[in-house]
Amino acid sequence: MATRLVALPLLVCLLLATPGYARDSGDPAEGLTYLTEEFRPLNYTENGKPTGLAVALLKLLWQEMGVPEQPILVMPWPRIYRSGQLDPHVVIFSMYRTEERERFFKWVGPIVKGRLALFALRSRRLAVRSLRDMDGRRIASLRDIAAATKVLGAGFPLIYASRAEHAVQLLESGRVDAVALDEFRFRRTVTAMGFPPDTFEAVLVLSEDSLYYAFSPDTDDALIARFQLALDAIVLRPVYRNLLNFYIN
Repeated sequence: MATRLVALPLLVCLLLATPGYARDSGDPAEGLTYLTEEFRPLNYTENGKPTGLAVALLKLLWQEMGVPEQPILVMPWPRIYRSGQLDPHVVIFSMYRTEERERFFKWVGPIVKGRLALFALRSRRLAVRSLRDMDGRRIASLRDIAAATKVLGAGFPLIYASRAEHAVQLLESGRVDAVALDEFRFRRTVTAMGFPPDTFEAVLVLSEDSLYYAFSPDTDDALIARFQLALDAIVLRPVYRNLLNFYIN
C-alpha cells in the first residue's frame, strides 16, 4: 500500500509535466522516474529547467546509452528520499553514498567528491575534535540528508530547519551552535545570503563521501552495470573535466 501511495503521485506528476511522454520503447532506462532537488551546483532549476553538474552528466549518460532525453522531476528532498526506497523504478540524485545508506540503494557513480561537516560562526571559536565535544550544544540540519544521519547516528538530537537558508539564519542568530550540512550546500547558501567568506568555518568534518545516482534496490543489476559503464567511459573524456570546471571549480 505504501508503495502505491508514493508511486501514484509520482506518476501523476510525470504525466502532467511531460504530455505524451509515456511510450513503450522496451528500454528499461526509459521506464525510470528521475528525481532531483534544488542543490547547487549539482542539480537545480534555472529558467524553469533542471540544470547543474549531475543533470548535465546524466544527459551525457543517456546519449552514451542511446536513450532519448528523459523527464527530470524536481521535488523536496524528504519526499524524494522516501520515494527512492519504496518505488521500484526511481533514480534520485545527487545523493551522498554513505555507510548508513549503502544497503538501501544501488549506486552509479561517483559524480563528484563531497564533504559533510559541522559549521559554526568563526567568532565563536568552537574547539571541536569529535562529536562528543558537541555534547550539550545545539545542532541544526535538514531532514533526511546525509549530514543529519551522521549526527543522529552518534546519538545527538537535531533542530530541523525547513531549508538551508533557515539553518544558516539559526546559526547566525545564535539559536544553534552549529549546522550539519554538506560543504557544497553550505558554501553556496552563505554566499547567496551575502555573508563575508570568513563569517563561518567548518569546525568538524563528519565524513568525506562521494555523490552518486541512487537507484531503487529492486533495479536490475544489468541496468545498473549499463549506467556504470557509460559513466566510466565519460569520466575519462575531456567533457567531464570541463563540466567540473564549469560547475564546481
